Amino acid sequence: MTEFKNVPLASLRDLRERYLASLRYPQELHCEWLVAKGACFVIEADGERVGYFICSEDGQLVEFYLLDKMFARKEEIFGRMLEEFQIKSAFCKSFDDLFMTCCHTFCRSCKIGGILFRFFTDEIVMPLPDGVTVRKAKEIDIPLLLTHDSDLYESPEELNYTVSNRMILMYEKGGALIGCGYLIRVLPDKDIFDVGMWVNPAFRRQGYAVMIISHLKETCLKAGYMPVAGCAADNVASRRTLEQCGFMTKHCAVVFEF
Repeated sequence: MTEFKNVPLASLRDLRERYLASLRYPQELHCEWLVAKGACFVIEADGERVGYFICSEDGQLVEFYLLDKMFARKEEIFGRMLEEFQIKSAFCKSFDDLFMTCCHTFCRSCKIGGILFRFFTDEIVMPLPDGVTVRKAKEIDIPLLLTHDSDLYESPEELNYTVSNRMILMYEKGGALIGCGYLIRVLPDKDIFDVGMWVNPAFRRQGYAVMIISHLKETCLKAGYMPVAGCAADNVASRRTLEQCGFMTKHCAVVFEF
C-alpha cells in the first residue's frame, strides 16, 4: 500500500540528500527557495519511506524523488499524486531525469521557463576598472537599497535576508551605487555559489553588468568555488551578459502543465 504523508522539510533530509546526489548537475537556487517555503510529502510503501515530493506555495510541483527500487512504479505513483493533490503544473530541471520523464508522461503542454548555466570558461573578460570599489552590503544599507526598483529584490523580506547573511556585494564609484552582485551558496554543505547581478538604472548600458558577473566569477574561482547561474527564459539581457562572461548552457527549467 502506497501513502502520501505531509511532513516537515527537515524530516526529508536523508531522502533529499539522495535526490541531490542523483542530479547530474548542481541544484538550482530558485528551486531551493521554492522548497524552503513549500509543502513537503513523504511517499511510503508498506510503511517504508521510498520517496517524496514538494510543492511550492503556489501548488507547483518542484521536486519528485523515488528510490531506485521503485522506478517500475513511477508512473503509477506520479499519476496518483497528481490526482490526489490536484497538481496542475511542475517546474523541472532538464537534468532531473526521473522527474522529467514522469512530467513528460502526464503533461498536456510544456514550455521553457528558465535557462540554467552549469558550464563556464576560466576567462575573466572584464576586471574591475580603477575607481570601482566593492563591499558587502550591511543592514545599514537596506533603506538605500529599498529605494531602488523592484528588480533588485523580490520582497523586502528577501532583501533583509540576503543582506543579513552577507550575500550581496555593492559596487560603487565616486560614492554612487553602480549595482549589486549576488553570491549565494546554493546548498549549505557544498562550495557551489549562484551568481547574479542588478545594475542601477542610472548606470545601465555601460558594461557594468558584465563587470559585476566577471568579478563574481573571479571571486568564486579564486576561492575554489563553483559558480552557477540561471535566468528566466525571456530575460534576454541576463542571458547575454552571462554568456559574455563565459557561462555556457545546455540545460533549462521546463514548466509542465497537467
